Amino acid sequence: MNRAAWDAVARALARPWVPLALLGVLTGITAWMFVGIFEGEPCGNDNTHHFAEVVRLTEAMRAGDWDWWNPAGNAGYASGYYYQIFPHAIAAAFAAVTGVTALLAFQLANFLPLALAPAAAYRAVRVLGASQVQALGGAVAIAFVVGENRWGVNADGVFMSGLYGQVWALVAFPLAFAHGARWLRDARGLAPAIAWGLFCGVAHPICGVALGLALGVVWLADAIARGGAVAAARWWARPWTARWRARTHGPARPLLRLIGLGAALLVGSACVWLPVIVTYDGFGGFPHRVADEVGPGFVQLAKDFARGAVLDHDRAAILTALIPLALVFAVVERRLLALWWPAVLFALMLGVGPHLPKTGGDDDLLPAVRFLGTMQVMLAIAIGAGAAAAAQWAWRACAPLWPWSIPVRAVIGNLVMVAVVVAAVEGAATIRGRVNVATDFDDMNLDEMPALMAAIALQPPGRVQTRGGAESHWMISLPYAYGGKGAFLVMGAAQLQSSPNYVYAWELRDHVPGADDHPRRAAWIYDAPLVIQKRDNKWKVQDGEVVMRTPTFELVKLPAPGLVGPVHVTGTLPPGREPSRAAVIAWQRTDAPMRDEVLAWAGSGEAGPAPRGRTVRAWRDGSTITAEVEVDADADGPTTFVIRESWHPHWTATLDGAPVALRRVSPDFLAIDVPPGAHVLRARFDRPLWTWLLWLVGPLLVAGAAIEQRRRVSGGAGRRPAPAATPS
Repeated sequence: MNRAAWDAVARALARPWVPLALLGVLTGITAWMFVGIFEGEPCGNDNTHHFAEVVRLTEAMRAGDWDWWNPAGNAGYASGYYYQIFPHAIAAAFAAVTGVTALLAFQLANFLPLALAPAAAYRAVRVLGASQVQALGGAVAIAFVVGENRWGVNADGVFMSGLYGQVWALVAFPLAFAHGARWLRDARGLAPAIAWGLFCGVAHPICGVALGLALGVVWLADAIARGGAVAAARWWARPWTARWRARTHGPARPLLRLIGLGAALLVGSACVWLPVIVTYDGFGGFPHRVADEVGPGFVQLAKDFARGAVLDHDRAAILTALIPLALVFAVVERRLLALWWPAVLFALMLGVGPHLPKTGGDDDLLPAVRFLGTMQVMLAIAIGAGAAAAAQWAWRACAPLWPWSIPVRAVIGNLVMVAVVVAAVEGAATIRGRVNVATDFDDMNLDEMPALMAAIALQPPGRVQTRGGAESHWMISLPYAYGGKGAFLVMGAAQLQSSPNYVYAWELRDHVPGADDHPRRAAWIYDAPLVIQKRDNKWKVQDGEVVMRTPTFELVKLPAPGLVGPVHVTGTLPPGREPSRAAVIAWQRTDAPMRDEVLAWAGSGEAGPAPRGRTVRAWRDGSTITAEVEVDADADGPTTFVIRESWHPHWTATLDGAPVALRRVSPDFLAIDVPPGAHVLRARFDRPLWTWLLWLVGPLLVAGAAIEQRRRVSGGAGRRPAPAATPS
């Protein structure tokens, strides 16, 4: 091949559509890796709990119920008050509008972010100002990064831990970071910086925190590199009037843009944090963490990197080996250096995680391991883009060496191809192998599931316990998804964080002496009479009524008092969140709950007389619970009826249609004092309008930023003369 022909081939390969075509192929390969998700209910400890959330929201939207009380687990909780509702609501809205099943909508909502991650990474690198080849390198790396930690990116977090909200946030994280960094650097693109930042933070709040840290460290690194840190400090020390006059000059401009963007993201995301503050008493929090959520620590993290477990698990450590080369060319290609600072910061967070205290009493709201996914994302994109920059530089550097440039370029091309093929083939095999669903597990006995769920659906209102060898996240939450009966205990997803009763159900399940007493006690306190267990398990519940049997499972019914029933308030709990929790746990270990003796929360009334009433019938309809009750005509005073549903400040109640005060009793249930006679009591969860209006703040900020940017551009164009034409 002569030089002219070679140059023609090189020019053809350099056309802008070639990297885009390769990105399309890469997206197709990524979609193929994850298509197995459509074969059944996805694996992952929390995924079925998230699926139950989508089921409830779909039902509510179809019924026109916009209060969204969710009875799916832990005695019920307010959907979206304390947990990322955005990904769930989008899937539910799709199912409600199109009529597809909630399962298909949930599968799509997991699949699309995973399949589109390379395209998002490509666009992010381009926004940072890098070339198409470098952007394609970042896309390839993010497509095939694979670790061994269940809190990580890609298939790890989805199919091991079921981090449904995180996968949405992580696909948007590179875009949010790139647009934010461009705004800091060039004062361009405030609207997309706010939009993608809000998308990221609303999908998963900790990823929003990570975004703020990432942009902050990029600003700091840039200020230090430019020698502007001292100048910015001096600017800040000036009188505020002088600072205001000089706000558009000098090194303070990126700092002001950072502060402005941070303020916009904070205000725009009020829909996810303001309800927590306003109604914190109804927040379940994180009363306990699993051991690895604190983060690996410096030693373990170093060991994981050394053996390729962070980026290249179960394959040749291609990405890990490319770190030095990519870092060198990030220094050469200055715009790529911005990707490294957040990765280093997140690695430091993972290292110090085991030494950090809880963020507040019993509620540890910032576990360090949650920065693992963002670290992997930034590191993988940085490595891929940096390695592509190295290959691009070598390709151009050998151009003057004709005719030796042909074999040199052939060697470069082969090295790149080998690295990509090894990373892709082995990575794709590992990732595809982790895309597991319920049908991949023979011990799930899915052929018996329809009959079991049908039997559960026919039972009166009551929660379901999963015991005796049947424990799995599918068996915990599918009874709600397919049978309409919530779980007694859900140890993950919104059901954990959002229900104030989780801490007590968890303590009862695993930390009350007398293991044989757990199921009966849980049935009575939490109205959880139904028990799913394996027939051949030696730890199964031995008493109770057998409702139905399949070849593997049996459904047993234990005595329970029902959703609404009379109780005796015998005392009060001490004031304060932590003292009250400790007192409820102590109360739960006594015989008092089995005698329907409860304690009133501080400020919720005093002890009262023994009950002299009964429940005729009780039922729930969406976010409303209704009961017909009777109290003896000769009773000395009112009888307290407990509604075995999680307390929340926004429950309201009526008695025979007239408003009545709600009480709060142990463990953390609703209660109403009912006078003698026959009455109808009704409790309704009433979501305030302001919680919905808060969701408009973010879009309004984005629209305002876009309008202002357009005004500035058009105004500047009107004031400045057009540049003179340059002769060709």
